[in-house]
Amino acid sequence: MSRQERGVTLFAGSFNEQLLDGFSPSKTVRNIFDAIGEVSTSTSNSPIKTIVLDERVVHNNARVSIDAIRSIDPSAIIVYSGNHQQADADVSVGQDVTAERLHSAIENASSLPAEFNLSDEIDLDAVLGIADEVSFSKSTSQLGDIDLVRTLMHQPTDFRNTLLRVLQEQTGWTYCEIIDDESCAPDTALTTSLRYGHQEHGCLAAIGGSTSDLQRWGRWASCWLELHRKQRDLKLLAYQDELSGAWNRRFLKTCFNRELNLAKESRRPLTVMIFDIDDFKHYNDTWGHDAGDEIIREVVKLLRTIIRKGDHVCRIGGDEFAVLFCDPEPPREPGSNHPTTVEILAKRFREQVSKAHFPKLGEEATGVLSISGGLATFPWDGVDVDAILHKADERLLQSKSQGKNSITIGNPNSKE
Repeated sequence: MSRQERGVTLFAGSFNEQLLDGFSPSKTVRNIFDAIGEVSTSTSNSPIKTIVLDERVVHNNARVSIDAIRSIDPSAIIVYSGNHQQADADVSVGQDVTAERLHSAIENASSLPAEFNLSDEIDLDAVLGIADEVSFSKSTSQLGDIDLVRTLMHQPTDFRNTLLRVLQEQTGWTYCEIIDDESCAPDTALTTSLRYGHQEHGCLAAIGGSTSDLQRWGRWASCWLELHRKQRDLKLLAYQDELSGAWNRRFLKTCFNRELNLAKESRRPLTVMIFDIDDFKHYNDTWGHDAGDEIIREVVKLLRTIIRKGDHVCRIGGDEFAVLFCDPEPPREPGSNHPTTVEILAKRFREQVSKAHFPKLGEEATGVLSISGGLATFPWDGVDVDAILHKADERLLQSKSQGKNSITIGNPNSKE
């Protein structure tokens, strides 16, 4: 499902009048704080479709600014306007972008699913602790195919950077970049599509070469990018739940073991929440399995808007889930500690589920869904993975026995 077209385009920063005239309706603000304020106060009659961020208003805090906007409205399209690409934005454009090119870039971003892409958000090898312990030295001479093979095997997250280095060394181009589409390229750059079969990998932009050379090297790069994609996808199949897009039980056990070892080394707490959907069989029986599948997917999407960037959502059974709270960043609540922060997130999630809208449930789509869960924290509730998971599961059953629609946090009388 593509993102729906929505109303206003918001420009944050300094943009030329000719560009602004090409967008209607639109608003302009001077800084990132005003932009966040506009997003948070926008109404259904005049919603914000796109936020165009001038790199000068976010300075060195682009990721923080983009995360702040997404926490308010994850469906808005974020465009970063600057001299460099910004991976956290939906699309990056140059500061000299024209209205026509910006419209094209926004349209391309709008046509993409607004889904969480695990492969783009996470270094799977690092998170699971399964990265090869093979060290290798890059050749001191000109890089080549063997360096690409080694990077694929041992440093897959650095593959694109290595590919670009090989291209520049082999061609002598003064500029070389893999971009989302032609609108992101510098005015003086030549571009060629990076396509392998029906698979698109963006565009290759370069300065300093001929069109024929660019097309030839583009075909070469497309093959490598497709190999990289297939290797990544095969690895994801082993650890990802196909229906919901969440991680699976295998991921939970592997990642939990690694995070627990890190928690022991750094003497920090680590929490897991296990929860399921109350009376889930009733929804399947009453509205059909399509409705049940929709509930599973939407619950995962909702949870991801609430937890932190480094936390992990896993589907470990039919309607049973686990959340591993292991984000290394400081708590969002001032003065809060780890357990308190997790309790706040868990309570917020339970409240949001009860307000969620599920179209396949018809007239009863709002206010009929609830979850029950249990939280357990290292070191107080156990010192190994099985013990902590067992304690969380016990508290889930306790929530069920005491009326459902609750999350048991600690002692038998503690519920949220």
